[in-house]
Amino acid sequence: MALGLVIFRRFCSSAGKSLVSRSKKGIVYCSTSTDVYANLAFEDWAYENWNFSDVHMLLLWRNDASVVIGRHQNPWNECDIPKLQHHNVKLARRKSGGGAVYHDLGNLNISFFTSRKKYDRRANLTLIMTALQNSWPHIDINLSHRDDLMLNKDYKISGSAAKLGRTTAYHHCTLLFDVNTSLLNDILQSHLTGLDSIATESVRSEVKNLMNVDSSINFPMLVNSIGHQFYQQYPAYHTNE
Repeated sequence: MALGLVIFRRFCSSAGKSLVSRSKKGIVYCSTSTDVYANLAFEDWAYENWNFSDVHMLLLWRNDASVVIGRHQNPWNECDIPKLQHHNVKLARRKSGGGAVYHDLGNLNISFFTSRKKYDRRANLTLIMTALQNSWPHIDINLSHRDDLMLNKDYKISGSAAKLGRTTAYHHCTLLFDVNTSLLNDILQSHLTGLDSIATESVRSEVKNLMNVDSSINFPMLVNSIGHQFYQQYPAYHTNE
C-alpha cells in the first residue's frame, strides 16, 4: 500500500465534534491503514517534519500480521524467517530501539509524540493504565520496573520503545488485546545455532491478551478509552470543522 493512500481519522468526541489541539494541548489520530510499512513510514515522517513544541499528539494504529524489529536487531536472531514467510507475515524494521514484537489486528499500537523536553515514558504508560483501569476496573494491570504493562502481575501486555531527537521525541508501545499468541510464540524465536552477532537481543516475556480476562474488549473500545483519557490529560477544545 502506498504511503499516499494512508488516511488518518481524527479522533472525535461522543458528541461527534472534532477535537483539535492548540496551545500545548492534545490531538489524537487513528490510522485507517493496516499496512505496517505505511504506518511506520508515517510515524517517522511526523517525527521528522512536525513541530510538537505546543502540542502532544497520540497516534493509534494496528497492522496486519507482521514482525517489527528494533533498529539495532538482527532479524535472523529474533524470529524464524522461514515460518514468517510460510505464514505470509511481513518483516519490518522501525527507527526506535527495543526488541522484536509481533503485530496483527489484535494488537493496538500507541505512539506518543512530544517535544524532547516533554518526553515522559512512564507518564504515557500511566495514562494507558489509567484508561484501562477506568474502563475495566476489574482487570488487574500494573506498570513494571522495566516500563512494561503487566496483566495480573505476571503477563506482559505491552512493551515500549522510543526515539529521541534534538527537539522532537516519540514513545510507542503495543497493547495486546486479541493477538494470535500461538503464532506470536511460534515465530518470535530463532532456531539458528552458532549465529555470531553483536545485535541487541530481545528480552523474552510471557504474554497474555486482555480478552482472556474480559471477552468484551475490542479495538474501538480501546481507541475510545485511551483517546478520551489522553484528552483528560491534554485537553482539546471543540470545533465544528
